[in-house]
Amino acid sequence: MKLSITMAKEAAKNAPIVLRGSYTENIKKAAKMGYDAVEIHVNGPNTLDIEEIQKDCEENNIVVSTIGTGMGYGIDGLSFTDPDGTVRDRAVKRIFDHICTAKELDAKVIIGSMRGTIADTNDRKKYEEYALKCFDKIMNSAEKNNVIILNEAINRYETNFINNIEESLEFIEKINSPYLKLHLDTFHMNIEEQDMVKSILKAGKSLGHFHFADSDRWYPGHGHVDFKSIIKALKDISYDNYIAFECLPLPTPDEAARNSLRNIRPLL
Repeated sequence: MKLSITMAKEAAKNAPIVLRGSYTENIKKAAKMGYDAVEIHVNGPNTLDIEEIQKDCEENNIVVSTIGTGMGYGIDGLSFTDPDGTVRDRAVKRIFDHICTAKELDAKVIIGSMRGTIADTNDRKKYEEYALKCFDKIMNSAEKNNVIILNEAINRYETNFINNIEESLEFIEKINSPYLKLHLDTFHMNIEEQDMVKSILKAGKSLGHFHFADSDRWYPGHGHVDFKSIIKALKDISYDNYIAFECLPLPTPDEAARNSLRNIRPLL
């Protein structure tokens, strides 16, 4: 298992993204701290200077593990379940752009918030069909570009569509693509899962990415999540993908990054 840290050029004050500002400076900082990778969260992936990021990563012996797409929903309101078909089309186009970027950076693409919510629970099937059709389109692109898509289970207070591992695995089974993997997050799991260890064991080889944050969404070790047991479960399923710290940048971004690394690295 290798460790990654979330970063963005700009992010909302309460967003669980640790490093903010210059990509060049934060890539250097992450590498110096001892991280293996960075996870870039960006709204418009076409705004990224890919060559510069590749150069910075190569010079600092670090890689990009993943691309976060949630800003497309948070800023532009794009989702796969929007009742407006033109909005859904724009959401798919935005993920196409993320896929092209991820291909160049040899990274995976996270889909969480942009999956959307069910606006009318009395007509749930209709909205699920919207999402399935959008996923069919992006999986076709992902397969052609050899890019893994990560379906993140998000807690009920942020969405009413795919909250836990059971629902995520069922959705992945409907898509039926080897390029679609499960993405878990300890913050969401602490709300939704009865037993996080059992859920990880159930995920098995379907698990493609993991976000770590404690129960209060601060860095691991600040709350009550049992990360020692979680990492043991990951070892039990021979998980060899990234763990990315997606937590609040508190008390400061640098302290959150250093404390995450200090508390988790010895457990691996």
